[in-house]
Amino acid sequence: MLFRSLFVLSGFGKFQYTFDSQKETDELMRKLAMDFAFLIRLLNPSRVIIAVDDKSWRKSIQIEENEGYKGHRKQNEYINWDNVFGIYNEFLEIFENNGMIVTKIATAEGDDTITLWRDELLFNQQQHVILVSGDEDIRQLVAPYMSNEKKKIFATVFNPFMQGKNAARKLYVPEKYFIKWLNEASEGDIWNMNAAIEVDKGDFCRIRDTEKVRVEEINGLHIAMKKVFCGDDGDNIPSIYTWMAKTAKGDDKEVRITNAKFEKIYESLQNSPNELVDHYDLMERKDKIKQGIHKFAKHDLPFDIEERLKRQIKLVVLDKTLFPKKIVEDFDKTKEEQLAKPRPDIGGINMNSLLQGTRYVKASRGGTGSGDESSIFKEIDRLSSSKQLF
Repeated sequence: MLFRSLFVLSGFGKFQYTFDSQKETDELMRKLAMDFAFLIRLLNPSRVIIAVDDKSWRKSIQIEENEGYKGHRKQNEYINWDNVFGIYNEFLEIFENNGMIVTKIATAEGDDTITLWRDELLFNQQQHVILVSGDEDIRQLVAPYMSNEKKKIFATVFNPFMQGKNAARKLYVPEKYFIKWLNEASEGDIWNMNAAIEVDKGDFCRIRDTEKVRVEEINGLHIAMKKVFCGDDGDNIPSIYTWMAKTAKGDDKEVRITNAKFEKIYESLQNSPNELVDHYDLMERKDKIKQGIHKFAKHDLPFDIEERLKRQIKLVVLDKTLFPKKIVEDFDKTKEEQLAKPRPDIGGINMNSLLQGTRYVKASRGGTGSGDESSIFKEIDRLSSSKQLF
């Protein structure tokens, strides 16, 4: 979310801003507040949680084919990153002061923290969860669940970012279950005897019907499996196997497990056409996987398939059983205290209310009203609609 706001504010990747000046860093704070306030109003959640990245434990996993997990990423040298992260940390403090939850766990990525919160809220608290992210990795956490009271609850993913012509924000939902649930009207819903379900459906319907929002059904488990075999270029994770082959002209070319190849291998792993295969099934079916890759590579694999599967699973699958134990223990120590925080009134949240009482928004005269923007905002209030993130 931070980098997307930074990207748009800076001129769509042109980096016209260096964030050396007070003016530019203050404008970044305003952009963050505007974007987060917009999302909160749109989704109307009962609580808001931000998951913050820490140095990733996955960087210690050796990848023989390249320089390692996210090893290809380089920071833009023209940006004053000290100032950018200074604003980011200040924004997180402001967010907490407004009653929101901010979670950072040592050696855990934001994706790991999101996974832990998803499990806690969906399975233990038995509440609907909307995960907000433009990162496609998070889609593997989309899942249905049946509560103890036999109520259908869901973890969904909302991607608020729109790119290109006719682009739309996307709400990713579990296939086969969510849309049917959303469209069905139970007797309790009709007579308003089950207000919680009715409110939840109403909020989801409002999100669905918002302009430029598209609902897309997906299978989170299948997405995770695809990443195990195909890798993730964005995180510098190679496919499970990459090899060299001769072209018709006799030239060497690099070949990898593509999406199409994965689908054929996945089909060979299924014991029945509708079976869902997840990472827990892969070890016992490793011989079939080895045979499937061999069909494409046309030679014996030069590595131990079990060790390669273990590596790929740890690198791409979001499952707390795969995380270092200390990450889960640290989360468990703090979650109750964080959940016990009084829930703020966020129904009418906006940029001014988020930044009220800070140097960015000065209190109005007489101590009433929502406050006036500081003079620096009056000077820099020139963000055109073409530069708005949402």
